[in-house]
Amino acid sequence: MNGIRLVIIDLDMTLVDTARRCYEVLMDITGVNSLNFEEFMTLYYDGRGIRRGLANMIGDRALDYGFWRECWLRYVEGGRYGSIIPGAVETLRRLRGEGRVVTIATGREIEGRFLVRELETYGILNLVDGYMTLGDLGPQYGKDELLRRMVTRYNNGNLKGSVYVTDHPRDITICREIGLPSIGVLNRWNRGLRADKVINNLEELPEALRELETGIN
Repeated sequence: MNGIRLVIIDLDMTLVDTARRCYEVLMDITGVNSLNFEEFMTLYYDGRGIRRGLANMIGDRALDYGFWRECWLRYVEGGRYGSIIPGAVETLRRLRGEGRVVTIATGREIEGRFLVRELETYGILNLVDGYMTLGDLGPQYGKDELLRRMVTRYNNGNLKGSVYVTDHPRDITICREIGLPSIGVLNRWNRGLRADKVINNLEELPEALRELETGIN
């Protein structure tokens, strides 16, 4: 298809609300009891990233790839996940019905095989054409390389014919740096996203894609 063929979607807090469970796992592993959930979410959306904020509490351990891998392994192995964002399932079906390639790219520091059971639980495993994690690449790579590889694998390297849908301002900055269009999804914590298009919820995504295509063409 012409226009935006590849839709790459972030997982955590874009497709699924994993914040509360991630907070529980992180507090359990670190033993920190002075950070409440609202403060955790403020750190999560801080422009410097949660790693820097958490490092002020537990030291440089929070900057280590292995630490976050341990956190995500604890999360998936516990079998208790988050919850699907309202409208996500219907939106994925609509995008597939429009002939778009729909994939997931997440900065989790674990391999993609660990996502299978979780995606099955949400009922979306069969609604995406593929997925890739930062853990598939290894500790020497960042989200920029992850997104480049997704575009190379699923859209022959065509950045302008692809888009990343995300809730996080850092992801949007990365997209701008590598020339990948972005759509920001608002929630109660992430006001002021500076993406190419900003939507209030996933139900607005199909229309946002069409509007973005008009601008590109």
